[in-house]
Amino acid sequence: MAADNPFFHRGAIRRVEDFVGREAEINQMLGLLRNGQSVSLIGPRRIGKSSLLLHLCHAGVRSPHRLDPPHALFVMLDCQELAGSPPEEVYELMLDGLLDAAAEAGLAVEQAEQPGTYRALDRTLQQVYSQGAGVVVLLDEFELLAANQHLTPYFFARLRGLTTKYGLAYLTASQRPLFAITAEEEVLSSPFFNIFVTVPLGLFSEAESRDLFRQRLARTSVNFSDDLTSYLLWLVGWHPFFLHIAGYHAVQALIAREARPLARPAEPNLAAVDGPIEIESESHLGYLWQNLLPEEQHVLAIADGPVESLRQLEQQCLLVNQDGEYRYSSEILRRFVRRQHVPGLIQAGPFVIDEQRHQVWGNGHELALTASQFNILVRLCEHAGQVVRGEDLELAVWGDVLVDDPDRLKTLIKRLRRAVDPLGNWIVSERGVGYALRPPEEV
Repeated sequence: MAADNPFFHRGAIRRVEDFVGREAEINQMLGLLRNGQSVSLIGPRRIGKSSLLLHLCHAGVRSPHRLDPPHALFVMLDCQELAGSPPEEVYELMLDGLLDAAAEAGLAVEQAEQPGTYRALDRTLQQVYSQGAGVVVLLDEFELLAANQHLTPYFFARLRGLTTKYGLAYLTASQRPLFAITAEEEVLSSPFFNIFVTVPLGLFSEAESRDLFRQRLARTSVNFSDDLTSYLLWLVGWHPFFLHIAGYHAVQALIAREARPLARPAEPNLAAVDGPIEIESESHLGYLWQNLLPEEQHVLAIADGPVESLRQLEQQCLLVNQDGEYRYSSEILRRFVRRQHVPGLIQAGPFVIDEQRHQVWGNGHELALTASQFNILVRLCEHAGQVVRGEDLELAVWGDVLVDDPDRLKTLIKRLRRAVDPLGNWIVSERGVGYALRPPEEV
């Protein structure tokens, strides 16, 4: 059954027929490369950078821009192999890739002597360009090359020189901008790092997300209902990696359901796919979370803060800007963040409380509460899921002051519910005991 599942998500996409979307980015990059402009592709982990570079290596993809052989040769290097390599190994791998591409294009190129040298690479490029072909070198995981301590500013200056001498162009892919991927100021000052146009790679559009589901399912007998498709998009957002995870587990659930026709309900339970999807997504979400600075974790938890921080989180595909308001890029991310410990914050249900700044957010919207309402909500959130006795709540608000008014707490709770509307139904009354913060469905 698993073999019938058309969704895969653990590696780069290599086949043209499996690639979906990114038409705008493809046209932009190929248009720049056609004019000899080097490009820096920037995007967070698992957003599809490697898949996009591999897709561009297919000649048919480039042919509308006349970047297919023999007009242009594309040479792709995985910089993971070059993380600790000396310059000679980098030159040799570039030369090997260039010779292979030239042979596939039917170009006559003499084998170079001393292949692990800059001179051999230079002479081969000269032969290629003399036959009217351009060259684009694609460098995946480029941050590993930029941080290679064996590569000096002189090495990068030589790479830069090839663009001037032959019109060669580079296409790098990295998680962070070029200025942020090397700690060596001397290397960063190389003119090589000044020749790039940055192209960000972010979330799919909604249309691309739906196309992914349609394209994958077209080769199977499985169909997603409109309700299931909409639910999955709400759950995992428009991130291609999480869309593959969601599609995979949705297909597995439907296959299992078809295998038990007598036991299956009339309508499938959409939320039944939540568990497997969240479990498989946990490790990647954890990686993203651990790579945030403490102040970024704080901003992400409240989906509010300095504009610069919000934009940085947007670039990392964690937040999206919708009509001027920032929200989580997916429901599974929101749930994950709510499970994390963030110093100075209380997170419970839909509420996030910053005690020091006396601020409260409910489902991402800041709420205006009085001091008394704030103190009540803090106590309930500190003990989420548990009943807090009425006496303890009164103590949190009024201290040891005795007031002969048995209804004052009820009145305050009623006003608090109105102040947090439409989330007031999270505050549950336990008759004769106190109050609790619980999901409405558990009432």
